[in-house]
Parts: sequence; C-alpha cells; structure tokens
Amino acid sequence: MPAIARFIDHHRFQVSFAPFEAVDPDHFDLIVPLRLDQMPSARAAVARSSGNRRAVLPSAEMVALVDDKLQFNLWLVEQGFGAFVPELLTDPPASYPYIRKARHGTFGQGIRIVRGPGDGDTPDSETFVQRVAEGRYEYVLHLLRIDGRIRFQLCYRYDMVETMSVRGQEQEARTTEPAEPGVALAPCLAILDALDFEGTCCFNYKVVDGTMQMIELNPRFGGSLVGAVTDYVAAHLDAL
Repeated sequence: MPAIARFIDHHRFQVSFAPFEAVDPDHFDLIVPLRLDQMPSARAAVARSSGNRRAVLPSAEMVALVDDKLQFNLWLVEQGFGAFVPELLTDPPASYPYIRKARHGTFGQGIRIVRGPGDGDTPDSETFVQRVAEGRYEYVLHLLRIDGRIRFQLCYRYDMVETMSVRGQEQEARTTEPAEPGVALAPCLAILDALDFEGTCCFNYKVVDGTMQMIELNPRFGGSLVGAVTDYVAAHLDAL
C-alpha cells in the first residue's frame, strides 16, 4: 500500500487505491494520480464524474511539453526564462564537467554527470547536455495551482554534501528539511503563469549565485509531498 496510507489523517479522510478505470468516480471527492502514466485514466475518470469537480489535472498537451526535458528547456528559453535554465550545450560539449540528461525519465533515471573524457560519454539523440548547476543543496517546491491561484505550497531542502550530484540514483540526500523557496518562488510562479498550468506539480532546483537554476519540473504529485498529504488533500478539496 502506498506510503500515503501511513501519513494521511484517517480521522479526516478515507483513502483508497485502485486503477481509475475500475472505479466509479462519483464515490470519491478527490482523484489524485501519482504517476504520469496514470494521468490519462485519471482524466477519463474525472470526465465520467457528475456534479462537483473531482480533480484539477494538467492537460495531455501540458504534460507532453513538460515531460520532454529538452523541449521544455527550449520553451523556457524562448519565453524569456533562460536565466533560470542551466546553459544548454552543443553535443558533444567543448569542455567539462557537464550533465547528460535523458529527455524523459523520473527519479534521476538517465541522468549522469560527466567530469572528463575518461567517463566515456557519447552523444545520443534521446539525450541532451547542460552546464552543471553546482551547489551542495537541492530544493523541491511542491505547488498546487487551481483557477490561476496557488492553493498549496511546500518546500524542502536536500543536503547532497557534494556540489555535483544526481539525487535519486546512487546518491541520496544526507538530510531533508523544510525550507522557504526564497528567490525561487517568483520565477516558479511566473513559469506556471506562462504555461497557464493547472494542477499539481513540483520544481526541482538549485540556487547558484542567488538565482534559481531549474533541474526539472514534474507535472505530477511528487514523492516528498507524502509527508504533508493531509494538508495537500484538504487544500485541493477546498479549491474544487
């Protein structure tokens, strides 16, 4: 059973876990997909429901844009957010270090830091390369945006110890603690405004020389949101 069942306040909310296509959505007040591959069936369940909204979910087109990390980074640059995107490099890059990212993937899959020619890196059409956003601390900012307004936010800081790391692979954070988004909040909100994003998402980023450097935007419920799932569910329900 998902960790959500351990953390949610059962005195306030009753939770169930099942494939969306197998349930009657009118028996539930809120529908929350936990993975991107659950989005289509979640949208279909919301469409089958009657009466009040059962969820606010990003559109298929929105998910397709954001989930393609290269396409989304190029979109950000075109929209004037280039200051918040680690520099996109020619492939192969002319200097080291750099980071190679798969265009699609979660939890650090398909991402590696290349420190020198000895790492044996080769170009791949399904990947792209960027300047490494260096810094000991990585942040995640969870946001719920409904009807153009932020209804919930939560930020954590990860101490990665090393300044160049890929969280979610072999390296995990030494500590995780609540944090304030600080200088990252304004650009993150501006990006969501430009996208006209509706639903749940999380930004992963570092702060380099006082500027947010985005690692990725996930258009879904993020794993580190589980510990505050009661507050998230309450805020989501209040906004429907």
